[in-house]
Amino acid sequence: MRSKRVFLICAVLVIGVLLFSLSACAKEETTTSSAPATTAAPSTTAGPETTAGPTTTGAPAGEVKTLKIGTIMPQTGPLAILGLAFTRAWDLYAEDVNQAGGVKIGNDTYQIKFIHEDSKGSAEGASTAASKLVNQDKVDLVIGAILESEMAAINQVTEAAGVLYAQANANIPGAPQDVSSDKPLQVRPFINHDETGPIDLDYIAKTYPEAKKIALSVPDIGYEGMVERLQAQVAARGMQIVAQEKWPWGTTDFVPIMTKLNAAKPDIIWAMVSGQANDQLKAARQLGFKGVFVSNSPLGADVFVVTVQDPAALTDVICNSVDVTHPTPEVKKLMDAWQAKWPNDPFISDAVHAYDMPWVMVQVMQKAGAIGDAATLVKTMEGMTNPGDIQTLHGPGYIGGADRFGVNRVLYRPLPLSRIMNGQIEFIGFMEPVKE
Repeated sequence: MRSKRVFLICAVLVIGVLLFSLSACAKEETTTSSAPATTAAPSTTAGPETTAGPTTTGAPAGEVKTLKIGTIMPQTGPLAILGLAFTRAWDLYAEDVNQAGGVKIGNDTYQIKFIHEDSKGSAEGASTAASKLVNQDKVDLVIGAILESEMAAINQVTEAAGVLYAQANANIPGAPQDVSSDKPLQVRPFINHDETGPIDLDYIAKTYPEAKKIALSVPDIGYEGMVERLQAQVAARGMQIVAQEKWPWGTTDFVPIMTKLNAAKPDIIWAMVSGQANDQLKAARQLGFKGVFVSNSPLGADVFVVTVQDPAALTDVICNSVDVTHPTPEVKKLMDAWQAKWPNDPFISDAVHAYDMPWVMVQVMQKAGAIGDAATLVKTMEGMTNPGDIQTLHGPGYIGGADRFGVNRVLYRPLPLSRIMNGQIEFIGFMEPVKE
């Protein structure tokens, strides 16, 4: 258990680093199979904690082709643990599809083949990896990148080659490297972390009606746009931001920041999209803050429990991350598959985001009935704007973003809401994104 806990804490530290850093015709490989094909779209959803994953379609037997997906993630360097979570999830997705016989796209059935490349956490490494994937491996799709510099480097290669690029992260939604109309072949099958604002505020208003004053703790890495959005949402609910403190990359001691915020006598401290929110919670409680603490980063509620270990401090804590203590059936299936394959390594919740990415893109390909025409796939994706057009491990989703990014190329799906009380995690439920 001790080794598992150390591994998990290392993963948390990596997530902290993450959040503070800023071919048109592919060659097809063929095999033969008499197994039934699968579809990436589930058939039913039974409530907020039940979704279906890839299911057998019973497609006729015949030639099975290969859908080649290139991935670019840090496999070495300080972000390697995060890269490990993503690549493992992608391999588990491929196993799910391939063991069921493949996926039906148009008139053909495809097995999934991932080709993983190491970005080394740098733009240069990402560019080299992208060049290999599109020019040598002739992949049909590229997924990946964590840092904005990596995304820009990959896009330069994939756009020139006419290959579809699905970015795997968005530290700062709307940043120049994010999806936009000037990147015609770039999409994002990944959520906006700040979409949780209205959800959290409405929950607070209902659960803590006397809590009106909010103090913001903000990493100084370009979150101004997200702060502005939150300010408008707060004002619309009759609440008030009474203090805001920015802190630089590399901060480890949050007592000075929390001292300044606490001086404003807030009812709520909001740690904005920070992988160090657990450290901020400890500092705030150490200084006597007893109000509501909000963390809207990917940092799991389970990580707070493991790293803080103080029931008094772990009270009235709101989290918006994947809740591995209350998984959907499909998330549980993913967790079980991980544990069966890597029994000595604890599950890393970022794998849930990663698993959804190729699944979403395969659903787009199924809708388009094609895999190689990047422009057609983007156009198809931009039209999948109705709830339920996309299925994810957390339930029915859709593609949106035109109101914010100018193009509909971003995944929207139910967002988990959990509360920690007396050291115990309470799963509140999955909340639908609210456009504000």
